[in-house]
Amino acid sequence: MKTPWVNLLLLILLLAQTITGYFGFTNGRESSAWILALHGIIAYALLLLLFFKADVIRDAWRRKKRWTARRIGFVITLALLALTLLLGLLWTFQGPLYLVGFSLVSLHIYVAVPLMLLMLWHAWHMRFIRRVPGATGRRLFLGGLGAALGGLLLWAGVGRAKVAVGLRGAARRFTGSYETGSFTPDFPVVSWIADRPPPVDAVTWRLRVEGAVATPLSLSLDELMALAQEEVVAALDCTGGWYSVQRWRGVVVGDLLARAGVLPSAASVTFVAVSGYRRRFPVDEATAALLALGTVGESGDAYRPLSHGHGAPARVVLSGRRGMEWVKWLAVIRVNESGALWQSPLPLQ
Repeated sequence: MKTPWVNLLLLILLLAQTITGYFGFTNGRESSAWILALHGIIAYALLLLLFFKADVIRDAWRRKKRWTARRIGFVITLALLALTLLLGLLWTFQGPLYLVGFSLVSLHIYVAVPLMLLMLWHAWHMRFIRRVPGATGRRLFLGGLGAALGGLLLWAGVGRAKVAVGLRGAARRFTGSYETGSFTPDFPVVSWIADRPPPVDAVTWRLRVEGAVATPLSLSLDELMALAQEEVVAALDCTGGWYSVQRWRGVVVGDLLARAGVLPSAASVTFVAVSGYRRRFPVDEATAALLALGTVGESGDAYRPLSHGHGAPARVVLSGRRGMEWVKWLAVIRVNESGALWQSPLPLQ
């Protein structure tokens, strides 16, 4: 078998892509921008390795002519790998591009999930490669080092070329998203999976603050509007590949928690929507969040209450978090005595 180390290195890099892809997908902090940069470097390293893998494939094709379930599975895996790379690169070069209503970066993720499952299946069937001479040791190390350096050089060179040519991909945010509708009411309306409740009756709606607090609260919209208002400029960064900077106006969550009296045993805060959608955060982070009731223009004028699509009557604004964490149609702020990690890594609703 030619260059057997390529097979192991491909698996290692694809596993690394899965990890960096997940954390890049969920990351909203600029200090962690290196995660998505590493994701891009590995992508170019994979492209380089595919040239070596082509020799392995040609050699196997000459030796084995019969089509088996394993061969068909491998062809599907290779096709998904090529499609995943293509969708990701197209998005980074010339996005935002959409196909049948989905952004290319969303399709990139959807294709990557079955790809990784097939890769694990393929790796299990090909596990004998670890025993092939030249598959591990010095050749694997040098091959990995060469792929990493080549990926880094390609990533840096392509990045400079995008700026020089003026491609839209050069203007992406550190999350990979493209700007749209900043400081206007025309920014996109999206929801996570099936979180689409009917319009909330603002007259009967109440916000409850409960859990590990001394005095549970139940506040109407009018009562919230009467409280001290703050303004926060923050980017709503959607995992679908767009972001929009808005000036949000509302009540600081910490003020509400202070009114309720958070108990010393409190360890986290859960924001719950009328639909049941929920996300949990450490107390300190939740305290700094804004309970947004509307937006204002860039200069601080022209107040606009939230529309239903944007989470009326109230939504959470959390700088440094992706849009899926900004719970809309908020109904409950629950203070927990258990930690913030007690939730699914991604929302399930």
